[in-house]
Amino acid sequence: MINDKDTSIFWLLHQIIHLSKYQEMKKMEALDLKPGQAGILFMLTCNGRLSQRELAQKLGITPPSMTVALRKMEERGLIEKEADAEDQRIIRIQISEKGKDCIEEIKSVMDEMKQILYGNMNQEERILFRRMLIETRDSLLNYKEFQGLDMNSIIEKTKPPIKHVF
Repeated sequence: MINDKDTSIFWLLHQIIHLSKYQEMKKMEALDLKPGQAGILFMLTCNGRLSQRELAQKLGITPPSMTVALRKMEERGLIEKEADAEDQRIIRIQISEKGKDCIEEIKSVMDEMKQILYGNMNQEERILFRRMLIETRDSLLNYKEFQGLDMNSIIEKTKPPIKHVF
């Protein structure tokens, strides 16, 4: 067993992020999805029909990476493309019925991930843990470097160079 008595909070957070991302990747692989593709499906579910450019901007993805992801997703029947009614040069992307079914599977994975993350915590501990994470995030957001920025701007400012996750 690991001796966590002297482990720094930063190392613990790093480990939690690493372990949870690993589990997420494995579970998405079982659905034959990349995490970025799941993000596209959720974005379409929440926003309806979007152009490829709008999708790329909302997710912070380069247009070429978005093109590759959408092609793969269209081949699998997860999305549908349709010319915009007002401007035929714009192609609108929407989630298909198969994509909607996939969203339900992703939600099940998310529920399973919550169970893994919370482990043996009781309901009160889960609520406290979540509240503490929110307070920690808010403390970081209030740091002078981030004041006045929304979360999307902060993510854009702090994200590492683009890796292809599609």
